[in-house]
Amino acid sequence: MTRTLTAKLALVLAWVVAVAWVLIGPAAPAQAAAPQLTVELTSLRTTGSGAKQTAVLTGRVSNVGAQPAFGVRVVLWRARDPITDPAVFTSVLNGQNDPWGLMLFRSPHNYFSITASDVSFDPGATAEFTVKGTLADLDFTDAGSIYPFGVQVRGTADASSNYQELARARTFYVTEPDKKLPLTSLVLLSAAPTKVRPNVFANEGLIDELTGRLDTLVELAGRPGVSWLVDPALIDEVTDLADGYQVVDGDRTRAGTGQQAAQAWLEKFHALPDERGARTLFANPDLVGAEANDAADVVSRAVTAGPVPELDDLPLLVLPHAGVAGPTTPAQVASADADALLVSTAGRGPIVTKSSSGSTLLRLAPDFTAGGPGDQNGTVQQQQRQFAEAVLGGGLIRLITSAADATADAELAPRWLRRTGIDDLLEVTPTGTATLTLPTEPDTLPAARFRQLRAMSADFAAYSDLVPDSELAADAPATLTRMASSWWIGDTTAANWVAAASSTMSQSAVTAGVTLSASARVLMSSRANEFPVTVRNELSEPIQVRVVFSSDNPQRLTIAASQVITVGPGQSETVNVRPEATANGLVNVTAGLQTGSGRPVGRTTRIVVEVTDLGMIGWIIVIVSGVVLVAATALRIRQVRRKQKEEEA
Repeated sequence: MTRTLTAKLALVLAWVVAVAWVLIGPAAPAQAAAPQLTVELTSLRTTGSGAKQTAVLTGRVSNVGAQPAFGVRVVLWRARDPITDPAVFTSVLNGQNDPWGLMLFRSPHNYFSITASDVSFDPGATAEFTVKGTLADLDFTDAGSIYPFGVQVRGTADASSNYQELARARTFYVTEPDKKLPLTSLVLLSAAPTKVRPNVFANEGLIDELTGRLDTLVELAGRPGVSWLVDPALIDEVTDLADGYQVVDGDRTRAGTGQQAAQAWLEKFHALPDERGARTLFANPDLVGAEANDAADVVSRAVTAGPVPELDDLPLLVLPHAGVAGPTTPAQVASADADALLVSTAGRGPIVTKSSSGSTLLRLAPDFTAGGPGDQNGTVQQQQRQFAEAVLGGGLIRLITSAADATADAELAPRWLRRTGIDDLLEVTPTGTATLTLPTEPDTLPAARFRQLRAMSADFAAYSDLVPDSELAADAPATLTRMASSWWIGDTTAANWVAAASSTMSQSAVTAGVTLSASARVLMSSRANEFPVTVRNELSEPIQVRVVFSSDNPQRLTIAASQVITVGPGQSETVNVRPEATANGLVNVTAGLQTGSGRPVGRTTRIVVEVTDLGMIGWIIVIVSGVVLVAATALRIRQVRRKQKEEEA
């Protein structure tokens, strides 16, 4: 009985296991972890002509993970449809749109096998590849078109036939247009300000630039077909360096050492062809930051700063920081009467266009380090991005600011881009209207800098009143414009320059340099008493001031202000003043300095005036009055008697 029951249970259990095996199947083997590969494009070139014109793509595949890969193969990939709409290009560039495409297997040249299907590509391994395809096979047939292009890396994790995509690289392929497009390379000759006042510089930083970066750029600017854009503030500073200068050294100055370097650079600059030159606003002020902080006078000061007469005949191109301009920027700089505004925030379209207010806009090409699509940012992506932008804009305007830019500009010049000078570009009739759009958080100077700017502007006004013929005050527009220069954006050394620039004419510097001294107590023994006050000037320029007094009891004592006096630098002048008293006693008086227009200067000083002789003076007045009264009475009596005698006779 028991054996029979046990046999039945065994049969039931076997049946359940069989059903489960049929329904569920055997347990799946553990899958191998996916290998982690990367692929980098190292070059993209076009060879041949006609039907044999071929796109050749080279690169490098690396295993950066911990698992081997098998059967690794690199295959050409391309999108069939060209990009013609700027909006579509932007979406692909930003990685928001992944175009549909196909891998190419028409020829053995279309793919490259790195390892066989049963050979591992181990962690840490790298391999070079070259794949190519004719433009006909790739269907890149439309002239002047932009095609998404690249490679896919395929392989397996377990040497099976289960191939999958392990990595990909994307770029653009730009076919040659039917006609040549203009390429204008603008070499920007500009640097962070170092001049703090005439013949005095905060440091020797500009000399380092003149023998390094700026030397490379000025030589590039002299090459055929290259144009240049110069900051007048730079020429003003280099000219000042070239005739000898001083460098701030603590509380003093020392002789500069770069005079010959400045002279050599100026000689190269003066050799540049004027017809390919243009100028920016003085010191390239931060226009977006100025507008955000209600500093409307930044543009007007930049227009009047300098002057640098040798540049006056050059076209004026306004260059906001990084070309970032908003919809109101053209109106903000309208008073400058510029020939054009260089911008990078006008979307895509013709490189010479207009703003909504009618100003001419020149669209700048993206920075040489900008790539795409998506986060693809190798050398190939950067090159092809430039070519794609040229096709969309009907040309390219590059801003060259460094030696690296100069190298990239020389390399990125295919035969269908024609070097065009800035003078010819400014003759092009603008096409269409562009909308300027500011980024959400544009890079600007901090608000504190514009507060400093307003304070320094007030200091300059006060200093100009104190020193009417001041060289420092005459240089105020240039110094204030340098303070708002866009070169200071993100620069932590600006505070040193501001401190050096304000060390002579700030309110604190004037207070420390112009002093008034007098005796703390003055004794008056007669109405004709005088006492001296001394004005000391430790500033570098002659000042014009007068001494003024304020009495705590003007009914008892007053002191008239002195005449305006001139006190030379490092000198002192003494003025004698005469109080006017009406009673004995002590009176506190505050003495201070004012400019000719009445602006207070420096600190005041307190003087105690003691009057001691007014009792005697009073008696003298009474006695004299009595004598006068008696004499007058006697004279009147005598006159009356004489008249009576005459009448009796």
